[in-house]
Amino acid sequence: MADLFMQALELMLAGMGVVFLFLCVLTGAVMLLTRLCPEPMKMTAPSNPPPEDHANSQASKLAAVTVAVQKYRHARGRADQSED
Repeated sequence: MADLFMQALELMLAGMGVVFLFLCVLTGAVMLLTRLCPEPMKMTAPSNPPPEDHANSQASKLAAVTVAVQKYRHARGRADQSED
């Protein structure tokens, strides 16, 4: 019985060793590739959106809300009439 546990322990340690070795090799390969082929840095100027006309923006928002409320009331008025 003890021999079976020793074999299991050896197999487990061998498997963990293989995985550890593979991860070390993979890490080394990634580090080597980043040194050999560095990613070019992109230099971009910050883009500033053009300033909006505040009064025009407020007016368009107000117009959109007004139209939405009118459509809602119109649709609700039809629904109320169909229930009667």
